[in-house]
Amino acid sequence: MARKRTEALVQVEPFRGGEWFTISGPGQGDLGVELATEVQDLYDVPVETIRNAHAFQKGSSYGGKRIKHRIPIFGVHVLGESGSEWETLDSEWRKAWDYDNDSKLWIETEDSRRYLSLRLFEQPKVDLEFDPHGECTAQVTMTCVAGDPYWYEPDETVTWRSTTDTTNGSTFTDSVLVSNPTSEEIWLKYTVQAHPGAIYTLPDFSFGDDREERAEIDADRVFELPALIAGEHLVVDTDPDTTQVESNIDTAPYLRTNGKRFVYPIPPYTPPTRLPISVTGAPAGVGVQVRMPRPWSRPWGLH
Repeated sequence: MARKRTEALVQVEPFRGGEWFTISGPGQGDLGVELATEVQDLYDVPVETIRNAHAFQKGSSYGGKRIKHRIPIFGVHVLGESGSEWETLDSEWRKAWDYDNDSKLWIETEDSRRYLSLRLFEQPKVDLEFDPHGECTAQVTMTCVAGDPYWYEPDETVTWRSTTDTTNGSTFTDSVLVSNPTSEEIWLKYTVQAHPGAIYTLPDFSFGDDREERAEIDADRVFELPALIAGEHLVVDTDPDTTQVESNIDTAPYLRTNGKRFVYPIPPYTPPTRLPISVTGAPAGVGVQVRMPRPWSRPWGLH
């Protein structure tokens, strides 16, 4: 049986906006730049495992892992019809990259469309064996860095809304459907609608995770946010490496959480699962937006 060949579409979204470069796949070279060979460090996330051993141990024991940044290296051919056109195209390509801001490398296949955020790690290297103005072409080698080494698809978003007036002190509870089809754990993000005195309760279920040695105790753990003040919308990122709870009016709500923090992510390959959200002290119609990041260790596959 003949194999069906389908090229991946590879594009660069410049950090400053403007036209995207299609460097491989359908439309390749639309802005005079084409992907060369010898692409490095764009597949699996770089990982270093930690091994521990005591004085008389045979071998070693697993002690965890470190997720490292990527240093992708790839070359492109910049091609023009004349020396002056080549110079213009080469300049536009260089202007698409920066040391202080991320551009995005997008890869689309039949089954996925993901991006990796990249910035320059060191200066691009241009092959000047021949005068590119005379040859109307040159190879440029890009050495980039991805501080966040994961490939991303756009966040999935769902909305929870209260249908009951709870300003009398009652509580309204309903569930929201979350999932994680990716190869990595994810940390849910919430935007909580303002109403003075409203108190929202968000889920922080352990999903069997024993990182706090409380997997069973925290099977149904929830997190009660502080009562909102007038005009205060809350933005919640459950990732423990963040502030976690912030407001749109800089009221430092994290200082009102009494040291309590979100603990648990949604594990990889979690099927659609309902989690409860509650509110008290708010009129009907208030809502919560729930965002589910979509990180992947590879530019395609792993479904």
